[in-house]
Amino acid sequence: MRRLTVAAALAAALAAALATAAASTAAPASAASAAKAAYPGKPGRIAFVRNGDIFTIEPNGTGLQKLTTDGHASGPRWSPDGTKIAYLDAGNLWVMNSGGGHKTRLTSAAPVFTDSRPTWSSNGQYLVFVKTARHAAFGYLTRYNLASRHQVTYTDTINGHLIRVAALPAPVAWTHASNGAYYIAYEGAAAQCAAPFTYCLNLLGLSSQAQFVNGFPSSEYSHTTAVRFTSPDWYPLRTLYYSDIIVTSENCPGGHCTVSGTEFRLTTLVLPGSYDAVFAPDGTHIAYVENVNVAPEIFTTPTTIEGPYGTPVMLVRGTQPAWQPLPL
Repeated sequence: MRRLTVAAALAAALAAALATAAASTAAPASAASAAKAAYPGKPGRIAFVRNGDIFTIEPNGTGLQKLTTDGHASGPRWSPDGTKIAYLDAGNLWVMNSGGGHKTRLTSAAPVFTDSRPTWSSNGQYLVFVKTARHAAFGYLTRYNLASRHQVTYTDTINGHLIRVAALPAPVAWTHASNGAYYIAYEGAAAQCAAPFTYCLNLLGLSSQAQFVNGFPSSEYSHTTAVRFTSPDWYPLRTLYYSDIIVTSENCPGGHCTVSGTEFRLTTLVLPGSYDAVFAPDGTHIAYVENVNVAPEIFTTPTTIEGPYGTPVMLVRGTQPAWQPLPL
């Protein structure tokens, strides 16, 4: 396992590069007042998936609501203001209101191209996901503009050439970090995870939420062994881009992956056997999935950025939890 973290001098160079880019790239009007992470706020309802449909529930286990009914939904993600849910249905990207109304399909290329579980920008204007062609081993990091309804592919520069950001078809996560820059965590592929590495958890640094060309790539963890970090989620308060993230750790010999557990700060394995962990919007709890008698169940437990503590509480049967941020 190798971590390619940015040393102090390189971090300063990155900050200077982002500042220069910010001067020439106008950010959306709401960016200046955006919070320092993608989903901060007061903890609201928890969205999750069961038998191909999306539900929400209060963190105390009451008020179960079923939002979809066709059996093909997955990957719910709350908008930063907690009023909408982006999700997947049969491989296409959709959005709906918090109560399940006004369902709107955003993409329609499946099954020729399928979309991964998305993430929101902190101003709520963009959704980012991995778009993958049928039978392809990897796809490309893609942004959907909810105002213009246009899609673009992120690019970066490797060896002097502008290339599309290649990624595995898996969940991604966006944050507005404490240094003022924006970062998208994704699983790199092709040139973003070159030999001898097998699996890479990467960050794409951006000077503004509007930027999609010439992102600043870095590899946070690269593995020559069959260890995969997937399903990233950022700590929501004063986020340190180089450490404040949780992931699902998997062991993947021969490409067949089994869950090891949840990793905090990419160095500490906690909650063995758990997966799909997400922070509450105030950073005081996490929700995660653990298989109990084969069936997946969602638990919550108190936490800090250093790791969970206290006694986990079983909330509901399901997978893919997402915690609603409400206004403070």
